[in-house]
Amino acid sequence: MTALALSPTAPSPAYGGLPAGELVGARFHLREQLGRGSMARVFRAVDLAGGRDVAVKIAHDDSPKHRGRIATEAAVLAGLDHPSVVTFFGEGTVTGPGELSGRPYIVEELALGPCLAEVVRGPLRSPLDVAALAAGLFDGLSHLHRRGVVHRDIKPANLMLSGLRRSPVRIVDFGIAAPEGAAPEPGISSGTVHYMSPEQASGGAAQPSWDVYALGLVLLELLTGTRAYTGTAVESLVARTLRSPAVPSALGPGWGDLLRAVTAMDSAARPSAAEAAVMARRLAVTRRPMQLLRAS
Repeated sequence: MTALALSPTAPSPAYGGLPAGELVGARFHLREQLGRGSMARVFRAVDLAGGRDVAVKIAHDDSPKHRGRIATEAAVLAGLDHPSVVTFFGEGTVTGPGELSGRPYIVEELALGPCLAEVVRGPLRSPLDVAALAAGLFDGLSHLHRRGVVHRDIKPANLMLSGLRRSPVRIVDFGIAAPEGAAPEPGISSGTVHYMSPEQASGGAAQPSWDVYALGLVLLELLTGTRAYTGTAVESLVARTLRSPAVPSALGPGWGDLLRAVTAMDSAARPSAAEAAVMARRLAVTRRPMQLLRAS
């Protein structure tokens, strides 16, 4: 689910037949749409109980599939408490007249910055900046993994710059998160092809190493401006079963060690998210000059 940083004065478009300014849960005053995914739309809203801006995710319908995904995300988020993980505020079902009646929703912290999918399309960030993001993200993943949760869809669109001091980044969208060891569910998408580990693509049981690998590909993309495995989805999947991603030597030995470790083809050879966070923190304080890369 991609969320955009929009101006508070931007027009508030209707959600289907929903008038702008509709209240959800008699408390959350909906404003502009921030993003849309296969399961739901996300809106910025004002919490009338406290005055803060929040994000409200409303399912596209009240089908068992969408209701289950919202319930899963709410249950996962309710058990997490980490600066690099979006904060959960509540859940409910839309009541009253109108086409949204009966649809489930969840309310989350509103990240104040863009998602990394937007960041990667802009000017390259310095390796020191990326290292600071990496440390927070790996630490957030470690928090998930210690609680037996695998995100399964780590990608630039699900990682947000927060604009807040306590952590520069947030992990969002836990709609397909699963317990460690969970088998794939028939008919449920597991992850995004361009960021899947080889073993995730093969349909195995959910493992924390999947998230570590995916974040490695995201970091490499942030540093180089291009995906590690290009081409069609099938071409990308085939390529990663044959080779590890190329890590430019210009990034320096520290980045080389981290990126090659987290994207090792053998999942058992990858560090845990906690170990990767330690490696990233060391890079975040390294003052050795490193070259910015932009792939042609």
